[in-house]
Amino acid sequence: MRFKRRRPDRPAPARNSLGSGLETLERRELLTTHPTGIGSVYGMFNTSDLAVYNPITGNPGYYSVQKSLAHNPSVQNSNLINEGKILSGKDRQGDEWTITVHGPGTVIVTDTTPNDGSLDDNIDTIQLINTDINKTYVTGTVVGSARVLNPNGTLAFNRLIATQGVNSIILNGFNLAQTVTPASGPNNLNTGIYLTGGVRNLKFNSISAPIDTSTSDAPVNIVIGDSSTPLTVQPKITLNSIFNTVFDSTATTVPANVPQTSPTVNIIVNGQIKSLNFLSTTAVLVNPANQFQFPTVGTTGRTSVQAIGIGNLNVAGAATNFTASRSSVPFQNGFTGLSKLKSAHFHGPTDAVGLDVNGNIGSLKFDKGISNPTNLFVGTTAAGPQVPATQYGIPTDQTSYAGAGYVGGQVTAKQIGSLRILPANTVNQVPINPDFVQLYTQGSTAFIPRAGNATSNALITSSGNIGHTVIVGSNQNSEIKSGFHYNSFAAGLEGTRAKSKIAPYHQNGDQINAVTSATYRPASHNYASPRSVRGPGTLKGGTFGTTITTGAITPLTNVGAGYYARKKVGYFPPPNAPTRVNGQLV
Repeated sequence: MRFKRRRPDRPAPARNSLGSGLETLERRELLTTHPTGIGSVYGMFNTSDLAVYNPITGNPGYYSVQKSLAHNPSVQNSNLINEGKILSGKDRQGDEWTITVHGPGTVIVTDTTPNDGSLDDNIDTIQLINTDINKTYVTGTVVGSARVLNPNGTLAFNRLIATQGVNSIILNGFNLAQTVTPASGPNNLNTGIYLTGGVRNLKFNSISAPIDTSTSDAPVNIVIGDSSTPLTVQPKITLNSIFNTVFDSTATTVPANVPQTSPTVNIIVNGQIKSLNFLSTTAVLVNPANQFQFPTVGTTGRTSVQAIGIGNLNVAGAATNFTASRSSVPFQNGFTGLSKLKSAHFHGPTDAVGLDVNGNIGSLKFDKGISNPTNLFVGTTAAGPQVPATQYGIPTDQTSYAGAGYVGGQVTAKQIGSLRILPANTVNQVPINPDFVQLYTQGSTAFIPRAGNATSNALITSSGNIGHTVIVGSNQNSEIKSGFHYNSFAAGLEGTRAKSKIAPYHQNGDQINAVTSATYRPASHNYASPRSVRGPGTLKGGTFGTTITTGAITPLTNVGAGYYARKKVGYFPPPNAPTRVNGQLV
């Protein structure tokens, strides 16, 4: 019986005829001569183009190996010299690295032993030449050594130089660190990234800046653009951690809690920054047994970002002793502030963070508070010295900037669109009713957590308005002040000088020696004085908490606690009291 079901992949004549011929095979040209005439040896494997992709857009890009071999002798011998489109090496730990230039230009790499004819050590200099700001993309990768079981290996490099523009530089696993000690002069003298031609996208792993004051170490610098030529592009900068540590290798005593005010890591952009994203900026992590020799305040170097303006600033982790301004010294006058700051988001704890902005701030978020409240002073004794009323027993090396008596955080702007501050810590309390202290088992205290401090020795001022404000936690020894021109105050003039409002404002926490005010001038630095002047300011919203005054002062050397404005809509203690000027009620 004949099976008549048709196969869908073959025609009927081929199915009925047993003597049909073989199907025609596709042509094979494996050993043919290459049409460009380079030679038949290349015909066995056609390498006309490497499969690469634009690291920014994701679109396919091409790098012609044959063209480079035919017209670029340096690339032809790239396995023998340290210049080419693709360079690779391996350090003595077995970490392998590769740097590839897509588009115009080549890369020159010199390691710390340039005379041995082998790229087998940490990198001294990475230099990019003949690049194009629109067409050149540079990528780098590091593969960890299998000998030390380190799949996420990193490699240190001392300098990255490009005098012409580069569209994108992405060096995954590359750490900026001093790898070569100069024969003369201070250490770190040449450590840095110098992209005077500009770059649109810069990404690398981390910065390691151990600054030894005994040898007069120079700061580590990242410079983008030329100060004499306006930068035509807005760079996006991304990196992981910045380890910024200042120490004296010859010291025999523990450093005092005196802050480092001179920048030791500089990120200088001679133009606008489109975005700046990094994980953290802190001192280096040390062995816990040696932590007492590295107090936070005394040994954390200052990381300074200097630019005309910043679009988006995002810090995923901790930020300690970090400033953003137009000059190396912020908060000096009207020329030191950024022209704008579109948004700033600090996801982790902050301490000694300063944002000097002459223009507007769009959005400002602190997820772990402004400043660290560790060992913060809240009271005075009869003789006058301040008394730490909280967190007794904390080691001295863990004292925060606010605990050492310094400003824990400062922000100045023309206007602030929105402000959100969440607590830096939590406080565990026991119920006031003794019957509820042991709710679960005998001998087990039932702690009730509540939000701690949102601000500590902090100052947020705006010469204009402050928009939607949400604060969870207490303000302590701090001020949030609208209608206040800080640069005038710093010059010795009256700072409160403009109509303003803070609205809507919502806070769930106390005001402990802290004040939120709108166009309000305290008389003799005392907000409770009847001679204080209420200007045309408005506070609108509400708060849940109490006001407490223990005699401590704010960063503006004022005394008081509460919310002050001529017009207050909502619950804002204390009640407005009549104000007198020259004996007349106003």
